[in-house]
Amino acid sequence: MKKLYLIFLISLFNITLIAQDAQEIIKKTEQALRGKSSTGEMEMTVVKKEWTRKLRLKFWEKGKEKTVVVILSPAKERGVATLKIGNNVWNYLPSIERTIKLPPSMMSQSWMGSHFTNDDLVRESSLERDYNAKLIKQDNEKYYLELIPKPEAMVVWGKIELEIDKKTYLPLKAYYYDERGKKIRSLIYSDIRKTGKRYFPFLWTLYPEKKPGEKTEIKVINIKFDISIPDRIFSLRYLKDLVR
Repeated sequence: MKKLYLIFLISLFNITLIAQDAQEIIKKTEQALRGKSSTGEMEMTVVKKEWTRKLRLKFWEKGKEKTVVVILSPAKERGVATLKIGNNVWNYLPSIERTIKLPPSMMSQSWMGSHFTNDDLVRESSLERDYNAKLIKQDNEKYYLELIPKPEAMVVWGKIELEIDKKTYLPLKAYYYDERGKKIRSLIYSDIRKTGKRYFPFLWTLYPEKKPGEKTEIKVINIKFDISIPDRIFSLRYLKDLVR
């Protein structure tokens, strides 16, 4: 009996250690993607059966709580901006000079007709905060993780599967499932380059499962990490001035 009890304790300890390791991996992954702060420009290409369009965007991010994304081109959408502060998200529409607060139900909706959602763009949800991570397997190059939302988390996905590079802790592939376990989309991170002291994926490609042939690509034009960003940028008053 003592031997069986000892085996049980060792197994329980190993399971706990694996869970802690998985959460630490997710923490490092989010740190690799975010940094303490970041700013830069990116080009979004939306490919649908009926049309293809390109948007050029500028963004500012400070920790997990503050994000601003503003459209630089095309001219028709220039100045449209999205602001996140904590759990609150607003869209600014220069054509009518109005700021609209997005309800939680809108976070899963498409951003500017792309396959990315409002939540994706401002990263309102957090993998570390909102999901319990489990290390499924690993090899010499990658960690394979399964993420299940915590009971209290207000998130869209019923499960996320991640492939993470062991050297950089950057995600390489992410698969998103609904609450019924059906795969909805795949996100591929590629063109990984060194920028400053860190590595970063300069190409993000999102494929929707139900729409073969369609995709949305984000190409990072330039990005800087861990720089000083004035707090005034993350304010409703400042949104209309971001592209002037």
